[in-house]
Amino acid sequence: MIRIHASYHKCLTMYFIKVMSGLYNPLRVFPEKYRHFESIEGVFYNNLKNYKLLSTNGFAIDLSKLPENEDFRITRFVRDPRDLIVSGYFYHKRGAEPWFRFKGPTLKYWSPINGNVPENFPSQTSFSEYLQNLSLEDGLIAEIEFRKFQLDSMRNWPNDERIKLFKYEEILGNEGQVFEQLLKFLEVPKIEQMAGIWLAKKHALKPNSKSKHVRNASPGQWKDYFTPKVNNHFIDNYGDVLEILDY
Repeated sequence: MIRIHASYHKCLTMYFIKVMSGLYNPLRVFPEKYRHFESIEGVFYNNLKNYKLLSTNGFAIDLSKLPENEDFRITRFVRDPRDLIVSGYFYHKRGAEPWFRFKGPTLKYWSPINGNVPENFPSQTSFSEYLQNLSLEDGLIAEIEFRKFQLDSMRNWPNDERIKLFKYEEILGNEGQVFEQLLKFLEVPKIEQMAGIWLAKKHALKPNSKSKHVRNASPGQWKDYFTPKVNNHFIDNYGDVLEILDY
């Protein structure tokens, strides 16, 4: 069976990697059973049969590219796209990863993370510097432009009973129960389900916890940061995505 987990940047990606790496790759002496592929679609599709579980973020899975006559299960973590924008804005503004400190990024450079170069992006400037030089309002709009390909892909997810969706807002505080459902849906052995539930609880975000990847995990942050200008820009371009995801 092909087992896939899909998400988007700033939607518990690192948390999922921690849990599943602990479950399937506890020791380096054994071949990996789980691997995360970012948004590198070609490598991802070429490795579907090489791992017990694969994960990716930033694009919609094309079911026509899955092996024929082989069953599959796909789980998805989704989050209010407006909260993705707010979380991503602050994360990218501080240059938390090398992708966002590189000066003069191109579409090719950002292709592994499915990032778009915002309109009027100055040459020889990093995305982090760019956001630091913009107002909060314009910075959020730039973040929306950066996430264009990811937001567009949210429209392209197929509706299939072999795909199960979990909302970010329902996962926080219920990690054990969610991973119990998730692992049962993926049809992994009972012993792996039990270990995965334990790891999900172990790595769950604690209230008010801080890390290099987590600034503020609370849902609904967009209400504090989206001005009418930012909100109108988002609704004009991606209002239908909110409807698709039921936000």
